[in-house]
Amino acid sequence: SEVGHFQGAWCPDVDTFRDQLPLVVDELADQKDKTVVMYCTGGIRCEKASAYLKHKGFKDVYHLEGGIIKYARDAKENGLENKFIGKNFVFDERLNERITEDVIAGCHLCGEPFDDHTNCKNKACNLLFIQCPKCAEKYTGTCSTECQTIVALPEEEQRALRKGKDNGVRIFSKGRFGK
Repeated sequence: SEVGHFQGAWCPDVDTFRDQLPLVVDELADQKDKTVVMYCTGGIRCEKASAYLKHKGFKDVYHLEGGIIKYARDAKENGLENKFIGKNFVFDERLNERITEDVIAGCHLCGEPFDDHTNCKNKACNLLFIQCPKCAEKYTGTCSTECQTIVALPEEEQRALRKGKDNGVRIFSKGRFGK
């Protein structure tokens, strides 16, 4: 939702879809009789999330069948007004697909309007974040001066620093960067 979302959508500030479900249940606990409409990239996660919310007592739960991908395609093919703005984040090497020309995100390092995700070039970090071309050049494709220092080291030293570390999947969080 950082790079794209539906107009007027509530976008919980979480790193992963998995983190979102308990937050939604807590935030909407007193509104279980209201209509809940969810959307996700391709629709599969929303099918499972809809069942989860119903299990938690929500009465009127819907999800966008086929997700944002199908919605954007159908809106275009049928000449309908598109209510999604920005990009749709996808889980392959593309990282996103442009739905509208709106740029609603900014570089995580300087704040300049930009919406392309990349991974930090420091293999030990590999943070998924948004970085504009100026900052990519300034920081050599890394997310921080610390990571920039590490990628400047010979590969053997970098490998030694990584040994035994498991960073898992790291995604940029504004809270972690103090912005």
